[in-house]
Amino acid sequence: MLFSISESGWWVIAIGVTVFFMVTMGRLSAGLDLPEELRSTLEEQARRGRWVFYIVTPMIAAVVLLVNLLRPEPAPQILFLYSVAFASIPFAIYPIRGRLLKYYVAQRQNPGTEVKPDRLITVWIVGFLSAVLLVTVIALMATSYGSPG
Repeated sequence: MLFSISESGWWVIAIGVTVFFMVTMGRLSAGLDLPEELRSTLEEQARRGRWVFYIVTPMIAAVVLLVNLLRPEPAPQILFLYSVAFASIPFAIYPIRGRLLKYYVAQRQNPGTEVKPDRLITVWIVGFLSAVLLVTVIALMATSYGSPG
């Protein structure tokens, strides 16, 4: 049932997920409390780096996708993997974005100090992406090696 969607449908899904990724990653800091001096610095950096993010990221994604489509696997499976990967990253980062921001602010305010990794952040990202990977592999195996009939 997962791959009963046509190849063109998977292309539409992959493009939609890429747009979703670009929009959500660009808006992750929305609604967070930033110190005023850091807010102006981040806005200036965002203006300079925005074109790089919105032009280079889709180009890199397209190259990665096209290179992977040269492999012998069917295109819908590759597009499924691409879509899962791009959709899961914003969901992995969103719940911990406040903690990430706290460490980023601390690093910006004290550039010489080393910020140690937060266990909760590490456990969340590794656990969430591992769960997504497990579910994705199970979905692929169930459709590829499911019972006939």
